[in-house]
Amino acid sequence: MENENQNQPNGQQNEQPQNGQQQGQPIDTPAFIKKMLETMGCQCQENPENKYDPLFKYQGESFAIRTQVGYPFVRIHDMWWYSVDMDNLDEIVRVRKAVNELNIAMPGFSVVYTMSEEEKMMGIHTMAELLMIPAIPNPVGFFQHVLGGFFQQKKNFAQCLDAIKKAEAQNESK
Repeated sequence: MENENQNQPNGQQNEQPQNGQQQGQPIDTPAFIKKMLETMGCQCQENPENKYDPLFKYQGESFAIRTQVGYPFVRIHDMWWYSVDMDNLDEIVRVRKAVNELNIAMPGFSVVYTMSEEEKMMGIHTMAELLMIPAIPNPVGFFQHVLGGFFQQKKNFAQCLDAIKKAEAQNESK
């Protein structure tokens, strides 16, 4: 007997395959994630720059998710949400310091930067990689919790950068 809940976002799982999937076949991670995000009310659109990373919108925030059939990990990323002109060396030093502090303080979420030589810009991005399988209890609730922390990183970055600037100003006034 097939269990219609296998690979469903509510986390119910049975040993029987679903939708023609044979026992032991790899999970269709992209379909599982897409169905879960639809359950959460996320808007999905194809990414014109990268067919492997569909774009989603959730509670006013945008992000992309990379998935593969048979690979139970997903990578969430939000690219270029902050940028600095590479000629502004003082700000680049501050931003690098903020990125390093956040990566030490908040495990599970990475804030990274890239340098675009042709645009002469430094871009800040958030990334997280996590295991997403139907056996996770309440995967929708789990993923909502993950997204909350993921989006919080932007606020944490702004607060950290402000604190670095305030500390510099205090040191200069001494």
